Amino acid sequence: MKNDFTMEEIKNSVEYQWRKNQVKLYLTLWLIIVGATIFIPIIVSASNYELIVFGIISWLCAIVIFGLLFGSFALFSYSKMRYLLKNYQKFNSYEVVLDKVSTSYAYRGAIYYTVTINDKDLSKKVDTNPYFSSSLMSKFSCEDYNNKKVVGLYDDNMDKFYIVKRVD
Repeated sequence: MKNDFTMEEIKNSVEYQWRKNQVKLYLTLWLIIVGATIFIPIIVSASNYELIVFGIISWLCAIVIFGLLFGSFALFSYSKMRYLLKNYQKFNSYEVVLDKVSTSYAYRGAIYYTVTINDKDLSKKVDTNPYFSSSLMSKFSCEDYNNKKVVGLYDDNMDKFYIVKRVD
């Protein structure tokens, strides 16, 4: 099927919104750690000025390390968002039904689907990303998409199916 999605549709797609949510989650977790731990060196060493300076320097080092850790995860998700925006026009569009559920252990038990793409004489099984979860931090619930027809893009370089939107 011909891909005629606009940039705005891709920015509103399930794939893009899921990645954007991940970037926000990683940066929010880092900010929570920063806010929650800033008072520890001050409280522990309140009576001694030299200890306060040492505590603040230790805190800054820890924050930088956590920033690098969470920042690398956020940067990975951001690069996937940019990759989709840059390359979506090269991908073919397909309409599939989300009916084969699997659990992703790498993404805290989130759910992904295996879809079957029929293209000419070729039938291929491809996985989506684990967009769906029952947690409060998930933007998409499995109940809204299970056994529903969706339209998406197949990336043959990554061998992934990116869900753009649900077809009602």
